[in-house]
Amino acid sequence: MPVPPASGLHKSVRDALPVRLGDRKYNIDVTRLVRSTIDPIRQGFDTQGQPGEQSLNQAGVWKRSRNDWELGAGQREADSPESALRRFNTSLGVNPWVKNELTLHKATAETRSTSNSDLFMVVADSGTERAYIADGSDVYQSTNGTAWTVISNPAGGAITAMATDGYYVYVASAAGAGEIQRISGTAVSGASLNTDHWVIDDVDGLWIANGYLITSIAKRLTVVSVGSALATNADITSAAFTQVSEWKSVIGTPVGIYAAGNQGDQGKIYYVGINDSTSALNVPVIVAELPLGEKINVLAEYGGLLIIGTTKGIRVAQITGQGYLTYGPRIDITNGVSVLEPQGEFVWFGWKNYNGTNTGLGRLSLKELTGPLVPAYASDLMAVAQGDIEGVVTLGDIRIFSVAGEGAYREQDTYVTSGTVDEGRFRWGITELKTAVSVDLRHGALIADQSIAITLTDDAGGTDTITSDTVGNVTPDIQVAEGVTGEYITPSLTLTGTAAATPTLYRWTTRAIPMPFVAEVIALPIILTTFTEHDNREVYQDIYEDYTYLRTLLEDRKLVTFIIGNETKNVYVSGLAYAEGSIYKWSDSIQRLENRRDRWVEGVITVTLITVQTGVTLVPTDVSSTG
Repeated sequence: MPVPPASGLHKSVRDALPVRLGDRKYNIDVTRLVRSTIDPIRQGFDTQGQPGEQSLNQAGVWKRSRNDWELGAGQREADSPESALRRFNTSLGVNPWVKNELTLHKATAETRSTSNSDLFMVVADSGTERAYIADGSDVYQSTNGTAWTVISNPAGGAITAMATDGYYVYVASAAGAGEIQRISGTAVSGASLNTDHWVIDDVDGLWIANGYLITSIAKRLTVVSVGSALATNADITSAAFTQVSEWKSVIGTPVGIYAAGNQGDQGKIYYVGINDSTSALNVPVIVAELPLGEKINVLAEYGGLLIIGTTKGIRVAQITGQGYLTYGPRIDITNGVSVLEPQGEFVWFGWKNYNGTNTGLGRLSLKELTGPLVPAYASDLMAVAQGDIEGVVTLGDIRIFSVAGEGAYREQDTYVTSGTVDEGRFRWGITELKTAVSVDLRHGALIADQSIAITLTDDAGGTDTITSDTVGNVTPDIQVAEGVTGEYITPSLTLTGTAAATPTLYRWTTRAIPMPFVAEVIALPIILTTFTEHDNREVYQDIYEDYTYLRTLLEDRKLVTFIIGNETKNVYVSGLAYAEGSIYKWSDSIQRLENRRDRWVEGVITVTLITVQTGVTLVPTDVSSTG
């Protein structure tokens, strides 16, 4: 009978065995080796009340589709658990506000050019509806937003504020002998002191709220009345008011007047009640404070909601009780929001320098909320320019806005010729890699020079673009996508049209194959006998000690290295078994070592291994027996 080798010789001889598990090498019965993969895609079950994409078999390609964009922009992660299916990331030149349709926006054109700033705008109707824009010391008016006629120097100096009661327009200047002047139609309304104009210096704000003409001079907020000179007894807040350093906006609502101001870097909103007996305005009461670092630029009211344009973006507040406000989370808008224009269920807002090429308007949709007091929004009409948006009005059913240092831009009857939508990052609900395999589109029949393209981009920058541009087609049919593989895939759309007509997209679909790690089950038949023969030599094994080692791997669920041939895998032991007929005999007495009086069975033990994805290959701790 062979004699067990010394410990060092044991290791060196055992290193010749063909299979490594953890820090040890073993011989195996290759006729019993079994390997199989675990299907990473589990069988799905549709628990929804109505059939949908969740009803499709997940064993094939996985779909992502969108056929409605009415929840607007602001969602980068497109299909995470909290994501909304009708919401995208960003857009430019595209109108998402018609259900189940995506079209191009109307174009804009500059209709009045100027290098001045403080281009305030209002609309009034004193028999004919007109748009008005301040330009230096002058005011220009237009009945169509295209042709403008000057009203020269109505307030005796550079215009610093403008307001309207719907009939008259009021303008103010901060000249040394400054005044507030009333305009009717195409000229000043007259020369009567304290009726057509009022003498007051340093006006920096002018508003109409619930029938009251209110002006601000720094901290002072006061009422201007027809037939009366300005007096401190009409003050809402005096020049000594310490709670704000400037007033930015005053609006009227069915429950009273709200005035917004700033103190330092914090915005504040005050409620100004109306005395039922005297109609005098009450002392303002603070009803909301914004977080530190966020100042207020403008207020607007819509159906019991207060829209707040701030230096950081937009908030919507609910009016409750005696005028108190509860505001919601902020919609972040780069460069803040300084003008608002409510019309119908929408509110247009100024979006300064939307990108490095465009400045213009965004739009809120108050019929669609993405969260409590958070309306849907998206970019809207844009000018090819840069600068502050200082005014926005609606004349008839068209929008006109002003850009500081540029002039007035009017919505046209024609369309922009290209628009884009970034649909956001789709992960198909998993973090594993996936590869795009196909896309298809459904759209209105295309005319000459119209196209709709979808570009898929993976997280490493790989892209593929499929374009539908055949005249008369309503779909390019299913097209193969290639070269796009990543943890997430971002579809983006490009609509191209003529100025006279827009293409209409109804739906896009992209399909991908998930590429999760495929785990493997390995039934490893280890020959656990006192001596095992390999490569024309007999190798001694302490079979009980080896069994104990394998048992420890099982109980600890410890990840270890498995090496067979040219393969190296990270595994854990999920089971040990002596199958029927795999035990040959009891070990000989040579296995009786100190402190162990029993013997152990010899045979083939099946060790069940599960491969694991770790990103690195584990290194055996026993460097003397590395394979």
